[in-house]
Amino acid sequence: MKKDILLVEPAYKNPYPPLGLMKISTWHKRKGDNVDFIKDTPHDPKLDLFEKNNVCYKKLRDHYDIVYVTSLFTYQAHYVATSVNYYKNRFPDSQIRVGGIMATLMPEYIEKKTGINPHIGLLQGVEDCPPDYSLFPNLEYSVTFATRGCRRDCPFCAVKKHEPEFFVKENWPGDIDITKKGIIFWDNNWLMSPNFEKDVERLLEFKKIGIKNIDFNQGLDCRVFDEYKAKLLRKVNPKPLRFAFDNCSEDGHIQKAIKLAQKKGFNDIRVYVLYNFEDPSDTPEYFYYRINEINKLEALSYPMRYRPLNDLTGQYISDNWDKELLRALKLSLMFYYQKGMVTKNRESFKKIYGNNPDEFKEKLYLIYKHDKQLKKKKT
Repeated sequence: MKKDILLVEPAYKNPYPPLGLMKISTWHKRKGDNVDFIKDTPHDPKLDLFEKNNVCYKKLRDHYDIVYVTSLFTYQAHYVATSVNYYKNRFPDSQIRVGGIMATLMPEYIEKKTGINPHIGLLQGVEDCPPDYSLFPNLEYSVTFATRGCRRDCPFCAVKKHEPEFFVKENWPGDIDITKKGIIFWDNNWLMSPNFEKDVERLLEFKKIGIKNIDFNQGLDCRVFDEYKAKLLRKVNPKPLRFAFDNCSEDGHIQKAIKLAQKKGFNDIRVYVLYNFEDPSDTPEYFYYRINEINKLEALSYPMRYRPLNDLTGQYISDNWDKELLRALKLSLMFYYQKGMVTKNRESFKKIYGNNPDEFKEKLYLIYKHDKQLKKKKT
């Protein structure tokens, strides 16, 4: 019997499409079901007229057999709970299913706030379906995973909880829409895949038919980036080429990886840099050391603030950092640099962040002080 299905992405900000919902859409459409998708609007119980002001809600059916609600980061949890409770009330006879990363990391929160026991991890069967790109007709790229999980066990990372097993996805080419300009991979550690050479061959075939833009969005492991892999990867030519310098275990490896990549002709190299982690080595001084090393090598660094896996606010401050430094660093990335990246220009780097860790902290405290003074003037 044909069913009516509603897919809901809560009202949090997300620059990428909800891949899980896109796969669920394909799964149900293959069964002949009707599928609707909605990007939710923030719900305010005091505002009864918000639906009338949002055309998207007018398109909803009077009843759905199943409503799927996805989730992303834990500090966006309140959006998820609000969406779930709204659709529970609007469609009391519907089955509500909740899943995604946040729901997997904090199932007890979902159950407490909504009364629903969420799905943990990946949906078997659904995971093998290609994404339904018709939900996002203006999307310019395909999204996929060539592998799931990760062979590392980094203490700051959620992957081991969400995808505990590392395995190869043989059927990832089926996720690709050949009419789109590029492919974004969300693999957590693709360079450790036993299918690395095979995947390169597949990517070269896609490039032959006009898919030029390849991006391993989560970054590549600098510790296993060697001459052989660099040579093969240069044929694929991902843009940008992404690495990470999250902790001291990557020191030395990241410098070699950047130099090797540059030697092979990669010009757009970007490095994720974790900070504010709950580890004795994660200090403002060591953060400066890392972004300085990257800048000296003429690569771009992309600072990423750490938040605990159970953090509901996004305001966590580790023992080695303080709110002044964190606020000032955020401001420096917003106003001095584009898109939160520390660019290659050496003189600009020194002017903004100084010549050493002490100057770095001094300059950030000055930024914070100036920001505070501006706020006082406005009030």
